[in-house]
Parts: sequence; structure tokens; C-alpha cells
Amino acid sequence: MNNDLRRKILFSLLFALLVYMALALWSDWQALTTALIDFPWLWLPAVIGLTLVNYSGRLLKWHWYLRLLGIPINRYDSGRVFGVGMLMVMTPGKAGEFLKSYMVKNVTGTPMAITAPVVLAERMTDGAAMLLLASVGLFAFPDPKARWIAALVFGNFLLTVIVIQIRPLALRVLDIGKHLPVVRRFADHLYSFYESSYLIFRPRNLIISLLIGIISWVAEGVAYYVVLIGFGAEPSTRTLLIAIFIFCISTVIGAVFATPGGLGGVEGSLIALSSNLLALPTTTAVAAALLVRFCTLWLGVSIGVASFALWPSLLAGSERVHSSEANAEEASLPLSAS
Repeated sequence: MNNDLRRKILFSLLFALLVYMALALWSDWQALTTALIDFPWLWLPAVIGLTLVNYSGRLLKWHWYLRLLGIPINRYDSGRVFGVGMLMVMTPGKAGEFLKSYMVKNVTGTPMAITAPVVLAERMTDGAAMLLLASVGLFAFPDPKARWIAALVFGNFLLTVIVIQIRPLALRVLDIGKHLPVVRRFADHLYSFYESSYLIFRPRNLIISLLIGIISWVAEGVAYYVVLIGFGAEPSTRTLLIAIFIFCISTVIGAVFATPGGLGGVEGSLIALSSNLLALPTTTAVAAALLVRFCTLWLGVSIGVASFALWPSLLAGSERVHSSEANAEEASLPLSAS
């Protein structure tokens, strides 16, 4: 792992510590401790199990995308790359996840420009799936900011897919770009990037990936529901639907903030929405937010750390990635929806 990436991850961990210290100090520390002690910890395996359902769905989609593009990689190697990639969620804006393309290149020799759209598609379809899940309660929620943020993110997703699928328009733009002084250096990368994106976002493939995303994120929404019930929320279908809505829209809002792992944005949204929509006391809402984040975000980071410890060779030489390749992939970042 190169020094720059290591610094980014260490900075993110420090930022996380500060966020959680601030939340603990903001709430009643004694009441927060009591709430956590009183939580039925025998339910924790269920919460973790539901989170693993989410990770399994995302792993399935990752491998399916690679096979869709004809990448010669087996399930074991794509699983290793996916596992190490989970650590990259702690880079600002998740930009480090594009190193998954570098790891695939290390394993198969496939150019990064071909597989970088897979990372982009993962984010975009996950974001779209969460917005679809949240749509039931989205316009019932009285805060117009949440509605505007969700509408902008979903609009950005739809616009990106439409432009990619209008092939003559996209190819014309690429043809113009290859005559520009700076862009023409990356022309071959951009054409490869576009061809992969075009295939991934074909209507049939998009529908399949959205279905996988919906199932995956429903699982984590239900995990949050279990946490809320453990902290005293009323067990009911209404609470379940609200829990899924809160978790999904909070995750989207955290992605828009582009902090490492959505830190601050996700927790703040979980606390505010659960207090407003479920009438939870602030301390209880904070406890529920902290617990579900440790069982979702930090479980994933732990898997990433363990994966990197087992297979550090996947990132060997990442500090020597040619700048032309890195810049070509980074050019796609503003298109990301989640």
C-alpha cells in the first residue's frame, strides 16, 4: 500500500474517532452507556448476518460485472479483490475503490480503463437502489433538503445512464475529445472506459443490478430495524418501512457529503430522522446510529483490513501506477452517484 493511500486511511480513522467522540459528548454520556448496556446483545448475530447478506449481494454483483465484461478472473480472485477493496471505503469520496481496477490488472493483466466502469456502476446502482427503497417515505418526509438531495442524485444517475446509452452522442463527444490537447492523451483509455460503461448500463443489465442492489440494501435496512427494536422502538410493519427509509436515505446523504465512509453525514441523518419519525430520545437515536454503523461500515472495514493482511500482494506496486492511467480513471469520479 503506497504512503499516500496509507495517510488517507489513517486520516479517515482519526476523523471517525473525532466524529464519534463528538456524538458521545453531545448526547448524555451516562444515558448513552446505559442504553448500550441494556441492548439485547444476543440479537447482534442477526444484525451482523443481515449485513453479510448485503456484502454477499454486492460481491455477487461485482463478480457478475467482471464476467459481463469478459474479464478472465475466477470467483476466488474477484472475492479477494472485493475484500481488499472494502478497506478503500475509508478514502475520501471512496476514491480509493478505483484501486480495485488496479488489483484486477495485477491478477489478470486487464487494463484499468476497462474495469474502472465496474466500480462506477457499483456506486451508481447501489445509490439508485437505495433511492428506490426510500421513495415510499421520501416525499412524506417534511424536510425539503432531503427531497432535493435525493432528486439531484437520482437525476444525475438517470442522466448519466441516458447519455451513455445514446451511443452516437457519446461516440461523437469522445471523437471531439480526442482532438483536444489534454484529453487526447487519454483517448484510448476513454474509449475502453465507454465501451465497458455502455455494456454495463444496457437496460437488461441495469435492471438485474438494481434488483441485486434492492435485495442487498433491504437486508441492511432490516438490520437497522432490529437495532431500533432492541433500543425500544415499537415492532411493527410501519417501523420496519420507516427504518428501511431512514437507513437508505441516510446512506445516500452520507455519500453526497463524500466524507470517508459517509462519516458524519450518515450518523447525523440517522439520528435526526429516527428522532423525528420514530420519536426516539436523542440518546437512544445516537446509540442506535453508533451500533448499526459498527455492524455495517466498521464490519466492512474490518473485512478489508483482514483481506489486506492476507493478500497484500494484490496492491503491490500500486504506487507505480502510471499517472496517465490513474488520471483516466479519476476523470469518472464526478459521475458517481453514491
